[in-house]
Amino acid sequence: MKSPITLLFISILTAACTHQSAKNTAVTKPVGAVNHDTISKGDRDTVVIDSEREFKLAKHDLQELLKKEPSFNFHEGHYPDAPEIAYAIRQVPDFESELGQDIYYALYAHFLKKIHPYKKSAIRRQTLIKIYRDINYIFSTLVHGGTYFGHQHTRILADAEYSISSGEYSDCYDEKQYDISKQKQLYLNALKQQITDELNSNFEFLDKEKPKVKKELFEIVKELDNLITDYFYLENARTFQYANY
Repeated sequence: MKSPITLLFISILTAACTHQSAKNTAVTKPVGAVNHDTISKGDRDTVVIDSEREFKLAKHDLQELLKKEPSFNFHEGHYPDAPEIAYAIRQVPDFESELGQDIYYALYAHFLKKIHPYKKSAIRRQTLIKIYRDINYIFSTLVHGGTYFGHQHTRILADAEYSISSGEYSDCYDEKQYDISKQKQLYLNALKQQITDELNSNFEFLDKEKPKVKKELFEIVKELDNLITDYFYLENARTFQYANY
């Protein structure tokens, strides 16, 4: 007889697979705020873990999962494991597929978010998710997409939440209040140069397509320029990009 957690995972997996196949794991340009932790209207016992991927669980199943999975027991003042480490040492074995890992990362973000209820954290969360998804979109576009980038789009929820924890735990980002304009410009110029070089050497794009693609991606870089307003965002943008692409 299957455990409640296994049955729960199967139900999420079925719904998520249907949703994923419809969108073909495409990476869309991130727009506006991200709502990934809400209670559905008309169903007060259901928690939406990730509205974009339609991951949602009943409250009692979330509580049951929390009992069975120690990696989701986060505490304020305790430095959490990075999502990839937490996933590797998890005790519930139901998240082994690529989609299962997406669900695990969304749950990781859901539980870790609860120890960051402050307004400052909410602002950082939204901004980091936008920054990370902009970067993911740029590199996805340069290689004509792929499942890696689709999975990244969801897992970014956990990456952003971990970045917030790292910053709050050490306070190192807040201590660096100097002018970042020159460092930021170097980072953004390097990103623009990489976009230019990749497009010039990419034969999968028609020559007539390249100017349009370049213009679009440079607009994303311009958006990053507006989002990266202090050292916290700059350092996390660099770390996320260089670790994943």
